[in-house]
Amino acid sequence: MTPLAMRQVEADMVFNTIKNMPVWQKAQHILGYWSLPDELPTHEAVNDWLAQGKNIYLPRVIGDDLEIVPYHGAQSLDDNNKFHIGEPVGDAVDASCLELIIVPAVALDQKRNRLGRGKGFYDRLLSSTSCPTIGVVCDFQLVEEVPVEPHDHPLDCVVTSDGVIADSSEFKV
Repeated sequence: MTPLAMRQVEADMVFNTIKNMPVWQKAQHILGYWSLPDELPTHEAVNDWLAQGKNIYLPRVIGDDLEIVPYHGAQSLDDNNKFHIGEPVGDAVDASCLELIIVPAVALDQKRNRLGRGKGFYDRLLSSTSCPTIGVVCDFQLVEEVPVEPHDHPLDCVVTSDGVIADSSEFKV
């Protein structure tokens, strides 16, 4: 099996776990992300969520912040941007409509701390919303400890193909 195929199997396990969580089942407005090649693959999952009738949103980078934009399918993405990331086109919505955020990471730790790419995009977004957050990574990206700074925002839950790290029963499967 190729490394890409192995990562997709891992992603399928992660997102199947999430779909069995009470927090997922209750949420109708979910922020996902369109994965980069070095992240847990999300393209199939995001399209699956949309087909299930969930209202899916993806982030769009504007300056130093993330805008939340409805996702209507891969045809609505544009990668003609600074980071060459597939971002949705259309009007942004207020983050207060979100009921769940699926968060990418370079690494996560057992305390649900997140190491991002260093620009603080998600830290700023997460500080402006109170909805539940789930960090997702490949197993090898779950580490003992990531460096934490005062502006970092710990997540409510971490999911890898090996399991779930969370305190709340909303994340138990």
